[in-house]
Amino acid sequence: MVKVDIKYTKLFINNEWVDAVSKKTFPTINPQDETVIAQVAEGDKADVDLAVEAATKAFHRYSEKKSSVQFRAS
Repeated sequence: MVKVDIKYTKLFINNEWVDAVSKKTFPTINPQDETVIAQVAEGDKADVDLAVEAATKAFHRYSEKKSSVQFRAS
């Protein structure tokens, strides 16, 4: 069996890997032998709210630059 190096088990929010607000995790199971591959952050409403807020801010920052005449001319 091939051993996989798991690098990311957190949530990617606001360009950062972060733990779930609740600190909950869930197991990712290998279907071949039913062993636990990794414990992965379990996102819930609080995490989704943070992600949506971060995405909205990023969208507005980019939209302001995109709409400026100077930005389009460059």
